[in-house]
Amino acid sequence: MNSRWCCGLLLSLGLVAPVRAQFTLTAVAGSVEQPVTGRYDLGAVAGGDLATSRFRLRNGRNDSATLTLLTVSGSGFSLASAPSLPLTLNAQGTVDFSINFRASDPGSYSAVLQADGVSALLTIAVAPSLTCTVETAAGKLVLGSALVEFGNVELGQSSLLHFALENRTSQPLAIPSVGVGGGDFSLSGSLPAGQLLRAGEASGFDVRFTPSAAGGRSGSLNVSTRNYALTGSGILPSLPKPQVRIDLPQTSSAQQGSITVALDAPARSRATGSLTLDFRPAAGAADPTIALASGGRTATFTVEPGDLLGRFGGQSASLFQTGTTAGTLIVTARLAEASDQQSIIIAPSIAGLSAATAARNAAGIEIRITGYDNTRTAGGLSFTFFDVGGNPVTPGTLRTDATEAFARFFRESDVGGSFVLRAQFPVSGDASAVASFTAEITNSAGTATTAQTRF
Repeated sequence: MNSRWCCGLLLSLGLVAPVRAQFTLTAVAGSVEQPVTGRYDLGAVAGGDLATSRFRLRNGRNDSATLTLLTVSGSGFSLASAPSLPLTLNAQGTVDFSINFRASDPGSYSAVLQADGVSALLTIAVAPSLTCTVETAAGKLVLGSALVEFGNVELGQSSLLHFALENRTSQPLAIPSVGVGGGDFSLSGSLPAGQLLRAGEASGFDVRFTPSAAGGRSGSLNVSTRNYALTGSGILPSLPKPQVRIDLPQTSSAQQGSITVALDAPARSRATGSLTLDFRPAAGAADPTIALASGGRTATFTVEPGDLLGRFGGQSASLFQTGTTAGTLIVTARLAEASDQQSIIIAPSIAGLSAATAARNAAGIEIRITGYDNTRTAGGLSFTFFDVGGNPVTPGTLRTDATEAFARFFRESDVGGSFVLRAQFPVSGDASAVASFTAEITNSAGTATTAQTRF
C-alpha cells in the first residue's frame, strides 16, 4: 500500500514541465519598437564615432518572470545603462538598456546579445572616414566625445582654434560638409566640400569663438553626420587699476581738499567702484567732521568705456574735510579686485581760532571764541584788555587754567576738536572804558593768540 502510493507520487512529479522565462527583444527608436529575432543590423558608423542603440526586454508571460542573464560579446560592443541582475519583471513588464559601439578601423563588426531565452546577432559596419583634429596648447588632439574648450575670452574679443580633416586611411576620401552651430561660434574661411583627400593628406580650417555675453557659451562643430561639442566662457574685460590722487594745499585740520580716482588705462567696460575715507586719531578719539562731500566716509564712483577718471555723479573729484582732530586720514579706492591707498598725516597743532567776539552786558564783559584744538589738550587761557588808547587795562593780563573744563567738554563732545569758549568778566567802574581785548589758548602744541578784537 505505501509503496504503490510512493510510485504514483514519483510518476506525477515527472509529468510537470519546467517553467521558463518568456522574454522578447525589441529595438527602440523614439516611440517605435522593432522586434529583434536572430540578426539585427545597426547600420554604419564613421571610424572612431560612438554609436548607441536602445533595446527593450519584455516579459511576455501572464505572471512574473526573473531576468538573470544579459550580456553582449563582440569587439567594440559594450552594455550601457544595463539593469542590475537578477531582476523580476511583472507580467508584460519591460526593462530598457543600451549597447554602445565604437571602433576606429573600417570593416564589419558583430556581437552576440544574450538574455534569458533570447539570443541575437548584432552587426554594424565601420565606414572609412576622415579624422577630425584640433590644435590646442597641449598639442594636436583627435576629436571625440570630449568638449572642445575655447577657454575664457573677454567680451569684444575672439579666440581661434585650428581644426583639420586628415585622411588616415589607405583610400581617397571626399571632404564632407562642415558647419558650426551656436551663435557665438563661426567658421573662419571655407572648406572645399567634395574635394578628395588622398591617403595622408589633410585640409585645415579655423573656428572662431566670439562671446556675446558673460558666462558659459556652447556650440557644435558639424562634420557630415558627426557633431562635436564646443564650449567657451565670456568674461567681462579686465578693469584698469585705480590710483588715488589727493589735492590738499595744506595738510592740517579744518581744511577742504579733493580726491580724484585716476585709472592706469582707459576703461573697456562699465563698472562701479568705491572710495573710502578712514581715520586713525592720534588721541584715540572719533571725529565725525572728517567726511566726504557726499556725507559719511564712503562714496561710489563709476567708470564708462574710455574713461581715465572715476566719476562721482557728474563730478570728476570728491571733496572732503580734514576735520578738527590730529591723526592719519587713509583714502582707499577700490575697483573690482584692484585698489590703491594714500595717507595724509594731520599733525598736532596749536588751537585754530576762527572767530572772537566781545560784548558788554549788565554783569560786565562776555567774550566768545570759536575754534578747534586738534590735540584736545587745551588748558591755559590768558586775556588782556585795552582802553580806547590801546593801553592795557589794570590789572593787566588775566590768566587761568581751564584744563579740566576742556577735558570734560571734549569727553562729552561729538564734534571732534571744535569748541566755543564763553568767558564772563565782571567790571569795576565804567565798562565802556574797555575797548578791545586779546586772548591766548595754550595746548600741547603751543599757544594761539587772537587778533586784537574791538567791542
